[in-house]
Amino acid sequence: MDPITIALVSDIYPTRTLDGLPESALQAFEVLRQADLAIGNFEIPLSDRGAPIEKLLNIRAAPEIASGLGQLGLDVVTLANNHSVDYGWPALEQTRQLLEAQGLRVVGAGPTLSDAMRGAICEIKGRRIGVIAFSCLLPGGMAATPARPGISPIRIRTSYEIDPVYQIEEPGEPAVVTVRTRVHDDDLARACRAVADLRQACDHVIVSIHWGFGSGEDPAEYQMPLAHALVEAGADVIHGHHPHAVQGIAFHQGKPILFSGNVFIGQQVFLDASDQVKAMWDEMSPLGYVARIHLKGPGEIGVGIIPVVLDQDRLPGLARGNELEDCRRRLTRLSERFGCRVDAAKDCLIVRPGEGSGLST
Repeated sequence: MDPITIALVSDIYPTRTLDGLPESALQAFEVLRQADLAIGNFEIPLSDRGAPIEKLLNIRAAPEIASGLGQLGLDVVTLANNHSVDYGWPALEQTRQLLEAQGLRVVGAGPTLSDAMRGAICEIKGRRIGVIAFSCLLPGGMAATPARPGISPIRIRTSYEIDPVYQIEEPGEPAVVTVRTRVHDDDLARACRAVADLRQACDHVIVSIHWGFGSGEDPAEYQMPLAHALVEAGADVIHGHHPHAVQGIAFHQGKPILFSGNVFIGQQVFLDASDQVKAMWDEMSPLGYVARIHLKGPGEIGVGIIPVVLDQDRLPGLARGNELEDCRRRLTRLSERFGCRVDAAKDCLIVRPGEGSGLST
């Protein structure tokens, strides 16, 4: 059985035309082109339609940018995220049409809930690879329903647990509050059914999911149970994104869970925004990665990590030297807590379940 290589990248925000790209960016994009299948999270409307919905930040870029997206080497993109919806359904639908016109398969959004949750099936080397997408970040009114267009939703319940003794002695101390999160039962069941149904039609399933929160190192409470449930439903890889930093990698039943590879193209920072948002952008690390997933025989999945770093134009280049080492140290520290080990290879990293992890962390 011939191995299949899948390249996974996180958030993509192009706001400038992709003409005259530097050699460093072309080398990074070549990693995607060399893969049998490349998947990314496309997180900005390319549109001149619609109106801004009510949220912290609304971004979009010119529709003409779509004409240069073929250079990226992507095959499938998800629109299930919290910024594709910034100008409502008219802009989201225009974006979807523009991406499809460039030959990209688009998942995670549609005119109804069933359309938004429909996976894409790609035939590669005699095997069928399914890709399905969800978002746990759901701006108001933009989750698809049977009667409303939007993105593929997994809703999260949030509660706040206060330490009664601590708060008496330290009133106002933020540490007295513990944030509790869990997935809505109905949404979890629906997502797992969708993954299981796709798996029946495919040899492998990639679940792309927008989740977590935009800063910090630790997953939200709901993320690991959600990942485990999706793997148990039939997912071979959990492709997570949204947090604006490299986060750890875990395994469950031998299947990798990638929490975040940070931003792959980060040109949203060139747009106008509030001081609050600009301060958030300033804190974002330029380090990220391309995940190279190797599907070998039944149940054999290898994980290679190719670190990248954003340049002054917020385009990726392959990380070398100190930047490569910084990424290795961070990924090692954050993955060890999940029982995984990270080994250095030539200009890349290999992530494996650690001995005694039971492949179920």
